[in-house]
Amino acid sequence: MSTHPATLASDEPAHRWRAPSRSVATRRPDESPRWSGRPILVEPNDNRELLGESELEAKAALILMARPDCARLFEQPAPVPYRDREGITRKHTFDLLLVLKSGRRIAVAVKPKAIAEKLGLKALVTLIARQMDPAFANGALLMTDAMMPREDVQNGRLIHDARRLPDPALDAWVREVAEGLNGASTIACIVRAANLEGHDQGFYTVARAIGDGVLVPTRRGLIDPDMTVRRAVHRGPP
Repeated sequence: MSTHPATLASDEPAHRWRAPSRSVATRRPDESPRWSGRPILVEPNDNRELLGESELEAKAALILMARPDCARLFEQPAPVPYRDREGITRKHTFDLLLVLKSGRRIAVAVKPKAIAEKLGLKALVTLIARQMDPAFANGALLMTDAMMPREDVQNGRLIHDARRLPDPALDAWVREVAEGLNGASTIACIVRAANLEGHDQGFYTVARAIGDGVLVPTRRGLIDPDMTVRRAVHRGPP
C-alpha cells in the first residue's frame, strides 16, 4: 500500500487551465453560424485545437489519440497528389494524420460505412496510399462508424479528458503500483493501493496510465472502476 498523501496541489502549473494553441489544419471547417456545432477537441500532446468537420471525425480522433503509441494527431493535413485510374492527376485531403511514437505516419480517411461503400473509398484510399510520398505518410487507413464501437469512443473521451489535467506526482504513484502488480487487478484496487481513494483525480490518473500504455485492460469494454487491468509488458527490440 502506498503511503503517499492523497492531496491535490491545485495551485501547481499542471492544474491550471491552459488555452490551446490554434489548429494547424490546412483547411478549416466552415465556422459560419450554420455550422456552429462543429466539434472541437484539444490534442493533449501539444495542447492544440483539433477541429472536426463532423461528429464522426471527432469520434475517430478520440479513438486514435487514446492509442498508447500515438505521438501526435493532425486534422486536415496537406492535400496528397495522386493519379486516378484514368491517369488524371488529382488531389485528396485526408481527414486525419496519425503520427506514431515509432515515427510511422498514417493518413486516415473518415466516412460513414454506407457512404464509403457506395463511393468505393476503400479502393481509392488503397490507390492513393500506393502513390504517397513516404515523407507525408507510410500508409493509409479508412475508418468508418463500423470501426468505432460506443465503448471505444467513450474510453477515448475519458482518456482525452484525463490528459487535459495531468499530474506527474499522481501519475508516478499509479506507475509505482502498476510496476508491483503480479497478475490483474481492478482499477478500484489500484486507486486504493495508490492511496487515491476518494481523490477527485484518482480514476482519471489510472485512465491516463491506460492511455500511456502503463496499464492494459484484460478485456474490451468501458473503462470503469470494476475493469481489470494488468501491467504492460514492454519488449525490447529483437
